[in-house]
Amino acid sequence: MSAARSFKKHFTHTFLRRIYTVKIKPSGAIGLDRTRPAQLDARLDEELDLIIRKVFNGSYRFTAYKEKLILKGASSQPRQISIPTARDRVVLRALCECLAEVFPSAKLSLPQEVINDLKAEIMSGKYSEYAKIDLKNFYPSIPHSLIKKTIWKKVRKPELRSLVEAAITTPTVPDSKGKKDTPDSTIGVPQGLAISNLLAEIALQDIDAVFSSYSDIWYKRYVDDILILAPAGQAKIVADELIAALKSLGLSPHDFGPDSKSKVAPLTEPFSFLGYQVEDGQIIIRHESILRFESSIAKIFTAYRHKVATARSPKDLQRARAYCEWKVNLRITGCYFGHKRRGWASYFSQITSTKQLRSVNHTVRKLAQRFSLEGHIRIKSLIKTFYELKRGSASSQFYIPNLDDQDINQKRKLLAIWIGDDAFRLSDDLVERQFLIKVTKAVQELEEDIARVS
Repeated sequence: MSAARSFKKHFTHTFLRRIYTVKIKPSGAIGLDRTRPAQLDARLDEELDLIIRKVFNGSYRFTAYKEKLILKGASSQPRQISIPTARDRVVLRALCECLAEVFPSAKLSLPQEVINDLKAEIMSGKYSEYAKIDLKNFYPSIPHSLIKKTIWKKVRKPELRSLVEAAITTPTVPDSKGKKDTPDSTIGVPQGLAISNLLAEIALQDIDAVFSSYSDIWYKRYVDDILILAPAGQAKIVADELIAALKSLGLSPHDFGPDSKSKVAPLTEPFSFLGYQVEDGQIIIRHESILRFESSIAKIFTAYRHKVATARSPKDLQRARAYCEWKVNLRITGCYFGHKRRGWASYFSQITSTKQLRSVNHTVRKLAQRFSLEGHIRIKSLIKTFYELKRGSASSQFYIPNLDDQDINQKRKLLAIWIGDDAFRLSDDLVERQFLIKVTKAVQELEEDIARVS
């Protein structure tokens, strides 16, 4: 579809209202204006009128994004996440869907699909060495000129160009400071926006197409991690060519060296990619990913201990156990939500050995014993989850919860774990709203287990 037609299609009352209702309203993220998304309800028609008017006359400007810093360890700079206002999130989501329609080949593959392809290539026996290349500060370093050069090839409509430019130049500022005296951004893609991944993929799709077309190698870039499989003596040659090409675009790949994140080695030497470990012909889970997952489950048990300490009645204790059981099992099985598989087990469903899953099952059982919960809660199994995931779609499974397919009574019962018997006195509309808010937050916590697996 042409950019002009897609732009006109996505910035209508119908599309914007759907985006707000499905994507934005359930979220609790608050931008610099300190307005909760659900508060737009009371004036939604005015907000949508304003969006459409300003977008179509090319004058829409985003409020400065609120800064959120994600710690990455003592030796690394924190990752800066940009949080837009609720109204801007509606616009950014519509812009994302519009650009995705104009650039369909820029859609990011699922990591599981990439690893499945990698498995097949390794087993083919065609390759004997690999090259791994890491891009430094990927999102913050993408030149705006590269983004615009690539997008402008297909997008000629001035209003759409203006919106893209406004999205990438809007600065990200601490909540305490605000926009005052902060200059516009001149480089990089703000992380955390609906369009962040898509803009990065669009910017690099030409170079990806070139190296993917080489018939004698296997090439895959996933965000800032690049892996090349090649016949003997070819990996370094191709990797050097790629590094030179990336530098010519203004990006900063790590050069090869003793302590570099970029590396060339025989395929017999273990390596990691997207949180998986390739070792001795097996595809397993990287050890750090297991430790992070076990830590997240331990935190649930610790939170339970606090709830028990503050319980005022047997009913409070019963609810604390029910909540702990639900949270632990959700971590183990993941769920279906937003018509997608979610969670750690789903992400690592491409492993070729279940030995690590058995070990994690043992750790969880030990935690239940340590917190005196053995016999009081029923903990699910990662092994069974793994095989259930292999069976197919959500409709054919009951072990993994499908949170898209709960009736109002099931939603009330689940909501009661959070708010108690008040859930049975709420109106159906309020149950729907509260359920969506609580479950959305729980699913976001699931994603934290795999937020940085590479």
